[in-house]
Amino acid sequence: MHFKIFKYVCLALMVSAIFNTNGLAQESPDFAGDWALKLGSHTFILLTLTSAPSSAGHFNGFLIRLQHFTMTGAAFSSIKGPTIQEPVIRSTASGNCLSFTTQNPGDKSDETNYQLCLTDKGKGTLKLSQLGLEPWPVTREKGPLSVATDWDNTRSYIPDDGYESNSEMQQIFSEDQRDRQPSNNEINWSVVDKADAARRIVTRKLLNGGKLHTGEDFERAAFVFQHGDTPDDYLLAHTLAMVAIARGQSSAIWIAAATLDRYLDSIHQPQIYGTQFHTKPDEPATQEPYNRGLISDAVRRQLGVPSQAAQEEQRKQSGAERPHP
Repeated sequence: MHFKIFKYVCLALMVSAIFNTNGLAQESPDFAGDWALKLGSHTFILLTLTSAPSSAGHFNGFLIRLQHFTMTGAAFSSIKGPTIQEPVIRSTASGNCLSFTTQNPGDKSDETNYQLCLTDKGKGTLKLSQLGLEPWPVTREKGPLSVATDWDNTRSYIPDDGYESNSEMQQIFSEDQRDRQPSNNEINWSVVDKADAARRIVTRKLLNGGKLHTGEDFERAAFVFQHGDTPDDYLLAHTLAMVAIARGQSSAIWIAAATLDRYLDSIHQPQIYGTQFHTKPDEPATQEPYNRGLISDAVRRQLGVPSQAAQEEQRKQSGAERPHP
């Protein structure tokens, strides 16, 4: 009698393992559909998958991409057509990920391995199966789709180009600049220094939380850390300026130069662009130490930095007030 009861309990546990709490069988992840990697409003890569009817867990389909592009980190550049449609020739599902291989129709020995992983409803990541490459965000789209061909091959694109500039970062930057432009031309630097420190804390939280996306966001963040007080602040500011430039914010080229000069100055090395001026009461302003021979005025012009002659005029006009550009 007890043995029969034990058998019934085991049978019930087996049924429970097969069916979920709603009484429905557990389903395998569905990779079928049209998956798009978008750079802003443009579709850059299109992956179309359909279930292979004769083989569970396997998918047929094709991947459409541009024939020419280069990758630097998360950025795509030198994008040129035409488009290539590569068939999916092998696929294997494991958990929430599908590994698959495409083949170049013009050269059947040219195969590329990818991995599509589901992260949320209608969302996933697509990754080239190579070391050191970050996965790209993709979304499952509806309706007719096509890979865009009207790219500017002189600029770089990133997957989050579609984001708008962060309004909180805009407010922080506005406050940073307003504190340096008082109507009465008198600045209480002890008050501003405390406000600067608070702004850096909030900006760092935005950075660490992945809340900044646009070139404008990173340029504004660079100004905030340029007004820091440690070499690390200035080096971070320089890095943020470089990100801003990479994301198409050409106006960030000046702050990129200024942050490097300020970093060099903070570690007691000569500045190279001439953006930093030092003043002391009853003493003329100085740019020293300054390596004037490394960068030519022609290069300074490309960086939005004044020529050495213009800098000398600026130095003569500088007052005794502590500079906080």
